[in-house]
Amino acid sequence: MSKPLSKYLSRKIKFVSVMAMFAIVFVNSYNYGNGYLAPYSVTKTGFNAAEMFEYFFSNGLFAFAIPMFFIFSGFLFFIKYENSISGYTNKIRGRIFPLLVPYVIWSILSGIAIIILSNFENFKNLKFVRDNLVGLNEFYIYLIKPPAYQLWFLRQIMLLSVLAPIIYILVKYTKAFILIPFAVLWFFNIDYIINSQALFYFSIGASFAILGKWRNFTKRDNRIQAGFFSALWIMLSFGNIFLASLTKNLIAINTAHKLTEVIGIAGMWLLFDHIVKLINNKKFLLLASAHLFFVYALHEPLLRISYQLAFLPDSSDSSHFILYICLPISIIAVCIIVSMVVRKLFRPVHKLMTGGRNN
Repeated sequence: MSKPLSKYLSRKIKFVSVMAMFAIVFVNSYNYGNGYLAPYSVTKTGFNAAEMFEYFFSNGLFAFAIPMFFIFSGFLFFIKYENSISGYTNKIRGRIFPLLVPYVIWSILSGIAIIILSNFENFKNLKFVRDNLVGLNEFYIYLIKPPAYQLWFLRQIMLLSVLAPIIYILVKYTKAFILIPFAVLWFFNIDYIINSQALFYFSIGASFAILGKWRNFTKRDNRIQAGFFSALWIMLSFGNIFLASLTKNLIAINTAHKLTEVIGIAGMWLLFDHIVKLINNKKFLLLASAHLFFVYALHEPLLRISYQLAFLPDSSDSSHFILYICLPISIIAVCIIVSMVVRKLFRPVHKLMTGGRNN
């Protein structure tokens, strides 16, 4: 059994999770084209300042966010994992409430929201509503493909948790060299049931826990490394913009994105200690961390529907820019407030909706 995490490391994971979750909201706030980004996405309007600004953050600087959560999930799953029948069954049983229950609740709620909105004149013709509307006899589809599409993360974590014994054996007995073929799948975006990004980064987190390398993360202050990785992170993010705006070479764009993703993870982790030192009042980070699951589960489809209500076919680039800055911040605030109200008035409901997180 591994030693418990230090207070410092537990707090750092919590604080970095807040920053990563806020980053994910901005990733999903990209509002050009159909709004959905891939590692090989190109800009829709070419060399356009407003879209390049959004791309720099959403598909560059903030690309670390989703992988970071998969690393944390793999690490925290295996840090107290015993690879035996009883250890495995207990672990899986313990995943039902924090993962499966919230997944089912939020999938159903997002489906109900779409059905309700489809009955209002101002909403029924929105593309997002039309694309996600099913008949009541097909309501089960919302459990497989919920309108709150970010729930794919929970689906992948549940699947990888079921595969824990295989991942444990592969990591332990290859000394983490299994990460090489996983990295190949991730690099070429080869997905089949298991998302390659999820598998790769979850296994990285598992490797740190299984092989006992996590104690290296307790180093608090390495300014040279933090400065180097942060500078490289920003440079690669700029490189992403120009490749996506000036070239159609999808291999080059994909490669630059993958490098930005990896370097961004290292940059955020190393830089975060220095960022926290500059924050005089850390109570906001603690407050946000207590309501982070609502930000995750509620920001979509709120964000997508808000954009489709706000934009007209001839919306200017300044409109895109202003909404990109203001709407994510507003939705994060709304999600936190809703979570606070639900927890205050209906604590048992809040506990079910968040899988018991911060209750």
